[in-house]
Amino acid sequence: MNKPSLLAMLLLTGISCTGAFAQAQDARQDAVARSFYSDRRAMAPGDALTVLITEFSTVQASAQTTTRKNESASISFLQPDGVSHALNGNFDSDFEGGGRIERSGRLVAKLAVTVLSVDERGNLLVQGEQDIQVNDERQRISIRGFVRPEDISPDNTIPSWRVGGAHIEFTGKGLLARKQAPGIITRILSWFWQ
Repeated sequence: MNKPSLLAMLLLTGISCTGAFAQAQDARQDAVARSFYSDRRAMAPGDALTVLITEFSTVQASAQTTTRKNESASISFLQPDGVSHALNGNFDSDFEGGGRIERSGRLVAKLAVTVLSVDERGNLLVQGEQDIQVNDERQRISIRGFVRPEDISPDNTIPSWRVGGAHIEFTGKGLLARKQAPGIITRILSWFWQ
């Protein structure tokens, strides 16, 4: 066998071994991702992921204002007949006001989201929404944010407090939502006295 044909044969063998090695690597990564004991984790655009939304918020604010002002003035003048007259005056101003705001909210839900893209650091941009309609009441939950792949649990779920830049929306339409909104006269009056 001459040298050029031997060199060509060795080169072809090396290329085929490299291709087989790459296929074995891909198969091994798929086997790890698709483990028999756990679900496949979201890693690429189009993959699904479940976000466990558990959000609690409490806001409390109070303000108290008290102002007091006391001024006094005294004037005395002497008349030409030698009689002295004095004028005294006091000016008082008092103001006291206060206000308190207290509000709390709780949202617990499970929402399936889809991976939209993967950034240069490997973080996943996820987005999902869910519409629920029961007895003419429509509720919509949506979430959008970034997820680190290492924060995804083996069962392909992630808590909402692990979603970076999370934008969570919960809205409702229907009889209950209409009853909770202020009436038209209240809205007009509040527009004048904001």
